[in-house]
Amino acid sequence: MRRWVVIVLAFAVLAAAAVHFGRRVGPPQTRHQPVAIRFLGEGGDPLVIMVGIEWHADGWCSGQFVVTAAETSTEVRVFDVVSRTPRGNGGCAGLGSDGRTAWVDLTMSAPLGARTAVRAADGHVLPIVKTGP
Repeated sequence: MRRWVVIVLAFAVLAAAAVHFGRRVGPPQTRHQPVAIRFLGEGGDPLVIMVGIEWHADGWCSGQFVVTAAETSTEVRVFDVVSRTPRGNGGCAGLGSDGRTAWVDLTMSAPLGARTAVRAADGHVLPIVKTGP
């Protein structure tokens, strides 16, 4: 009987630890405000714009960034970009960076067209920067 009590208590401790630390499981994440947008360029998908964030690291991993937006007929409200850094020594290719900006694709339901892209947090109009060199 005593053995069952120890087993039940052990499971209770594990369950409590899982609940307590549950929010900390998974890769660390940070949020970054959008600072600009750009188009993919000639031949690119018109439903995709690239959202720029301040990024001072040497590079980033494919799939590290996630961005969402809310679209209306007059504007595209771009929410903060979420960065999830891979854990462990799995490594990644380390995509290039200019030491100032990282870019993440945002797929919209319709081309930007005459709509305005704004930062959702404060309504700031996001400037369109030139694609390419």
